[in-house]
Amino acid sequence: MFRKIHRWMGLLLMLPLVLQGLTGTLLIVIPLLLPQRPHVTATDAQAGAEAIIAASRPRAPAGMIPLRLTPARWAGDSAMVAYGPAGERHPTFEVFVNPYHPSVINTYVVPSYIRFLHNLHADLFLLPYGQTATGIMGIILSAMAFTGLVIWWPHPALWKTGKWRKTVMIAPRARGLRLWREVHVSSGFWFSFLLLFMALSGSVLAFPFARPLFGISRPAAHEHSHHEHASPASATGEQGLDESLAALKKQMPETILLSVQLGEHPAQQSLEVILPAYGPNHPATVQYDAPTGRMHITRDPGQQRRGEWSFQWLHMLHEARLAAPAPVAVIWKTAVAAGGLVLVVLAFSGVGMWTIRRRGAARRENGS
Repeated sequence: MFRKIHRWMGLLLMLPLVLQGLTGTLLIVIPLLLPQRPHVTATDAQAGAEAIIAASRPRAPAGMIPLRLTPARWAGDSAMVAYGPAGERHPTFEVFVNPYHPSVINTYVVPSYIRFLHNLHADLFLLPYGQTATGIMGIILSAMAFTGLVIWWPHPALWKTGKWRKTVMIAPRARGLRLWREVHVSSGFWFSFLLLFMALSGSVLAFPFARPLFGISRPAAHEHSHHEHASPASATGEQGLDESLAALKKQMPETILLSVQLGEHPAQQSLEVILPAYGPNHPATVQYDAPTGRMHITRDPGQQRRGEWSFQWLHMLHEARLAAPAPVAVIWKTAVAAGGLVLVVLAFSGVGMWTIRRRGAARRENGS
C-alpha cells in the first residue's frame, strides 16, 4: 500500500516537483552569480546619504524612484541605491555609488527572470489558487518523504549486522533498474529530513491562512507613519534622511545599519538595523520622528510573539537567508540548493524505475 501511494503521488506530481526543485535551486545560485558591488578607494569620511542618493538619480530610468539605500558595508565598499516604480516593493534597477565622493560607478538592471522564477516557485502561475496549490503540494511531498522512509526501513536483521548501510549507497556495478533504484533510495535517505522540512515550511509560507495563525498581519497601506500628512507634496523620499541617520548614531550608537527603505515621501523612511542583543538573524526596524527628534523601534525582535518568531525562522531557513554564524549560513545555503537538485533527481529516478518496470512487465506478458 505504501509503495503504491508513494509511486502514484510521485508520478502525478513529477512535473511540479521538478519545477519546484529547479526554481528553488536557481533562486539561490543565480544571485551569487550576479555582479557584486564594486570596490572603491577609501579616502576621507563618507558623504551623507542624501548626497549619495542625489548622485544616483540622474542615472535612474524615467518613472522610477529610490526604494532602498544599502550603505557601504566596510571601508572601500560602494553604496547601492535601488530603484523601482512608485508603490512597488521589489527594485528593478540598481545604481552603485562611490560613497566618499558621490558619483555613479556603475548601474545594473535586475533580471526580470528572477521575479519570474520566484512567482513560478511560489504559485506555479496558478493564480488566484496558486499559493494554496503549492501548499497542498508541500503536504503531499511531506507524505512522500514519510512513506519513502517507511518503504526503505530495513529488516531488523540488517540493523544488527550493519548491512543497512549498503542500502543507502550506490554500488559501482549498479546498472539499469538497480542503478535507478539505488540513486533514488540513497538520495531520498540522505536528504529526507531536509526535504521534509522544506516541504512543511513551504506549505506554511504558501497557505494564505497560515500567516494569521502565526499572528502575522500585513500593515495597511496608510500605516507608514503617524506624521505622514506633515510631509510637503514636493518633498523627495530621501529628504531628512541625513538627520534621521545622525539621530540613529547619537541615540542608538550600538546599532549596525543594514539598509534604508524609502518611498515617495520622507515619512515612509524606515531603517533596518542590527541590535547587538538579537544579532543579524533578527534585524529591527526603526523610524525617526522629526517633531520630537526621537528614534522609535517599530519592529522590535524582543517584542515578537512566539508565533511571529517561529514564522520568521521558517521563512529565513526556507529561503536560505540565514546570516550568522557565517560558516553555518554557507553550509545551510549549500544544503538547500542541493536539496532542490535532489528533488529533481528523485522525480526522474522514480519515473525511470516505473518505466523500466512497465517495460519489463510488458515483455513478460508478450513472452507468455
